[in-house]
Amino acid sequence: MSTQTLSPNLLHHVEYPAPPLAERVWVGVKRHAISLMLDEREVYTFDPAGRLWMAYIDGVNYKRGLDGRVVCKWVTPDDARHLRRLSSDEADSILRWANQMVVQALDFFPQDGDPTCKHALEKARSWDVEAHHRDAQRFLQVYKPVSILPPDQYLALVLQVTEGCHWNRCTFCDFYRDRRFAIKTPDQLREHIARVQEYFGDTLRLRNRIFLADANALVAPQKMLVPLLQVIRETFPIEPDDLSPDDLQQWREEHPVRFQGMYSFIDAFTGYRKSVTELRELQQLGVRRVYIGVETGCEDLLRFLHKPQTNEEVIQLVDALKEAGIAVGIIILLGAGGDRYAHRHVAETVALLNRLPWSAGDILYFSELIEPFAGEYTQMAKEAGIRPLSPEQMRAQRREIEASLHLPRGVQRATYDIREFVY
Repeated sequence: MSTQTLSPNLLHHVEYPAPPLAERVWVGVKRHAISLMLDEREVYTFDPAGRLWMAYIDGVNYKRGLDGRVVCKWVTPDDARHLRRLSSDEADSILRWANQMVVQALDFFPQDGDPTCKHALEKARSWDVEAHHRDAQRFLQVYKPVSILPPDQYLALVLQVTEGCHWNRCTFCDFYRDRRFAIKTPDQLREHIARVQEYFGDTLRLRNRIFLADANALVAPQKMLVPLLQVIRETFPIEPDDLSPDDLQQWREEHPVRFQGMYSFIDAFTGYRKSVTELRELQQLGVRRVYIGVETGCEDLLRFLHKPQTNEEVIQLVDALKEAGIAVGIIILLGAGGDRYAHRHVAETVALLNRLPWSAGDILYFSELIEPFAGEYTQMAKEAGIRPLSPEQMRAQRREIEASLHLPRGVQRATYDIREFVY
């Protein structure tokens, strides 16, 4: 058995033999997570409270959301990537198995083992299937369904400043069809924040950013939006972006629980109306990056998608955001328009992207059109005689777009697979 205290990431760990469970059991405690590894065949990650968060079992990766949904991913010998959402019974089986492994790891835990590691495992042991179910119900009493986030925001603290989508008519998206659009009042937001804090408790330290949900919180008129952001700042310290390194370090020491900034979706067809002055005010309140569903540079295809924006509106919005000091995440929808629009989708998207004022800190996301999530789009495309692109054709579409881009250094390019998302 070996034990050691490390800093700053791995705070405690212990390693010990536990046959027949495993030749080597490894338990690690970090500030943000608890880990249990059985040889190298199984790895379980729990949040600081003990909820199962992720698991790796016999080559399959599992990720559990706070609402109880579980997604699994694996790669077959031919390098094909697979992903699917588990049924509720399958999800319960993973929870049950993980709990059994924790119980057995505790049975073999050495008497002189690190007490912090033992206490962490004991917390995880208390989260059986029923405890996870109760917690998921608590989560759904605090939040309307958290339908989607940008991949770099999966660990953000979501605050539902608004609910739903003010437009809610894009043919390829049905994320918010279950709710009407509403903007919270400051008092409603304070109540929401109090319930969020109560739910997360100490696990709030897992979250280092704030995401303003749902689909487009920044559509709220400035006179309504600014007081809401001020309410957030009353409770959550937002890291300043104008301090010297020494002053920033001192600020961080004074704020052990802090957030790097606020982030949100924004649409081009309303966002372009915000002035640079208004956007700069949002930046000063802590908005650091916004995400725009550009989808395509082909305006005929946008009309087919029922997305009422123009390329000039996209350019005008991004120009204003840059002048205000706010970074952007641009989302392109691969496969949109199928075979009929394939050539124009690539060519006109490249033309639009190359006109945008990119800078370091921006992200270009490529998201494949996923038919089961595509709402009425699938039926409309079928009626129009449009054939969908295969996954390989969509990947080729991405390669073709990227080959013609002229982006500065520091702009990230990333995949946005909506099927992977659980919160």
